[in-house]
Amino acid sequence: MQHLDHYGWQSYFDRVLGALDDEARHETVARIIQEHKEAYLVQTAVGRLWAEISGKLRHTAVVREDFPAVGDWVLLRGLEHVQKQAAGGGSGPVQITHILQRKTVLRRRLEADEQVLCTNVDIAFLATSLNENFNLRRLERYLTLAVETEVQPVILLTKADLCEDVQPFLEEVKTITHGVRGFDVPAHTVSVVSGAGMDEVRAYLKPGVTAVVLGSSGIGKSTLVNYLAEADIQDMMEAREFDDKGRHCTTFRHLVRVKTGGLIIDTPGLRGLTLGEQADAAMSAFHDVETLAATCKFTDCRHDNEPGCAIRAGVESGSIDPARVESYMKLQRELAAYARREDRIAARKQKKLEKRQTQALNKRLDQKWGK
Repeated sequence: MQHLDHYGWQSYFDRVLGALDDEARHETVARIIQEHKEAYLVQTAVGRLWAEISGKLRHTAVVREDFPAVGDWVLLRGLEHVQKQAAGGGSGPVQITHILQRKTVLRRRLEADEQVLCTNVDIAFLATSLNENFNLRRLERYLTLAVETEVQPVILLTKADLCEDVQPFLEEVKTITHGVRGFDVPAHTVSVVSGAGMDEVRAYLKPGVTAVVLGSSGIGKSTLVNYLAEADIQDMMEAREFDDKGRHCTTFRHLVRVKTGGLIIDTPGLRGLTLGEQADAAMSAFHDVETLAATCKFTDCRHDNEPGCAIRAGVESGSIDPARVESYMKLQRELAAYARREDRIAARKQKKLEKRQTQALNKRLDQKWGK
C-alpha cells in the first residue's frame, strides 16, 4: 500500500484486506481523517475526498460502533468518482462500503450506547495540566482505557510553564503507573510556550505511528496538536492570564500528519469513558490492587467488612491509596455492567438478523407464488 504507509497502513491491514473476497480487495482503500454528521473526509493514495456510508452499511449497522470512526481503514466504491474528486473535479457520490477490522478501538460512554472515539492507534497521550485541572483519578481512568485497549500509554503533564515545581505532580503520577502490568508508562512535563519536553513527545511520533491525545477540556490538547503539526489545525484562544482557562474549540475528531512523519488524533474533551471490553486487560492497570486482593481470606471477598480482607488491611496500614482502591472497585462494577450490556446488544443484533432473514424468505415466497 504505497503512499498509504504515510498514513499508518501496517502489515496487520494487509492481512485483513487479503482475507476479503476478490470484489472487496479491488475497491479503493482509504483512512478516515475527519468525521462529521453525514460525511467523512478520507485519505486515499491519490488524495483526500469526501465520502458517505453506503445504504447497505447503514442498513446493517445496529450500534454506533458499526459506523466508521476517525482512524478507520475503509473501502470505497466508485473509483471513477474518487479520481475525479482527487483531481479537483466531479461531485459524484463516493461510498464507504466496508470497514476493515480494527486493530484497536477507544470508546466513550453515552447515555444508552457507546461511541467510538478513534481506532487503530499505537500510542495514547494521556494529558492533564499542571494547574487546578490536574486530576489524578481522571488520569487513572485514561490510563485504564489505554491499557485495556492495548495501546501504549504516555502521560503528558501540560502547561509546565505555569508550574514552579513539577516534581510533586510527577510523584503523584507514579502512584498510579507503578501498578500497571504489561506496560512501562513514561510521564513527561511539557510546555508549548517554552518548548520544554516537546522533543521527547516528537520522538514517539515516528513515520506511520498513530497517536491520540486524550484529556478533558481546557488542558491544551489542540494547542499541543497544533504545535506538533506546526500549523493551526483550528482556531484557538490563548489561556487567560488570571484564571488560566482556555477556550475549548475541538468539536470533532480529526487526524493530522506531523513533521516527524507520525500521525496524531485530536479529540473533544472527554466527560465519560467506557471501560470493560477486555476485563483482564483493564484490570492490568490495577495489578498492584489485584495482587493484594489475591491474598484476601475469602476468594469472593467484596473488600467491604469481610474478615481477613487484605485490601482493607492495606488501606489501614497506609500501604495502598484508598482512592485507588475505590477506582478499582468502580472498575469492577463497570465490568459487570459492561457484560450485561453486551448481552443486550447481542440479542438486538440477533433479532435484527432474524427479521432480515424472515423478510428475505417472505420475498422469495411472494416471487415464487406470484404475489
